[in-house]
Amino acid sequence: MNLELPDELKHIIRDRYLAGVADAEAKYQLNAADEDALTGALGATISMARPMIYGNGQKQYEYQVSYRKIRGRGPGAPERALGADGIFQIEVRDENGLRRKGLPFQSKKGWHGTDARLLNQTIDMIHTAGGGIVVDYRPGQYTACLAHDVVQHQGNRRRIDRAGKSTSLGQLLGNDFLDCKVGQVGLFYDAETETWQTEAMPPPPPEHVITTQITQLM
Repeated sequence: MNLELPDELKHIIRDRYLAGVADAEAKYQLNAADEDALTGALGATISMARPMIYGNGQKQYEYQVSYRKIRGRGPGAPERALGADGIFQIEVRDENGLRRKGLPFQSKKGWHGTDARLLNQTIDMIHTAGGGIVVDYRPGQYTACLAHDVVQHQGNRRRIDRAGKSTSLGQLLGNDFLDCKVGQVGLFYDAETETWQTEAMPPPPPEHVITTQITQLM
C-alpha cells in the first residue's frame, strides 16, 4: 500500500516515529516495571493530542499519530487467541473512503536466549494475522525483528542477532512501515469484536488524511 504522501510530510511522520521511540528509550527506567508499562509509554511518546495539518501550497493533509489500550485480561483475552499484544496501524482517509494497513507486534522485555512462549505467540500471530514483529525493550535500545524470522530461528535471540535480523524499532517504523515494506494492507484491530479484520483496499486517490495508531492488547 503506497500512501503517496509528499516527501516532506513523510519526513515529518518519520521524525515523529524516530523521536517518539528515542524518547521512550530515554525514559526506560521510569516504565521498566513490565512490558505493558513500556508499551504504554512508547505509545504516549509517539501520540499526538490532536490531528495536525500539513499543506504544500497545492494540497492539504490532516495526520495524527495516536495510541489507545485494548482490554486484554480476563475471560477471552484477545492476546491468547491472536498471539499479539498490540498493533501499529496506518489509516488513510479521504472523500472516497478509508484505507488501512496494520503491523501486529508481540513485545518482550530483555529477551535473551530461547523463549518458547514467545515462539508460540509468534506462531499464533502469523496464523491469525499473516505476520508481524517482535519488539524487544532494553535499557536505551528498543529493537524489532520480523515474526517469520523469530519462527525460523526457533525463538532464539542469539541466532536472530547472528543472522542480522534485528533492527532499531524507530528505523523499522519510520522507514519500513511508513514506506509499506512491512505490515499487511487492509489489516486492522476491531475493538468491538476484539479480532483482526481485513478489507479490500481501493486505489489510493491523490489527496489523503492519515492517521497512525498504536493499539495495545493487554
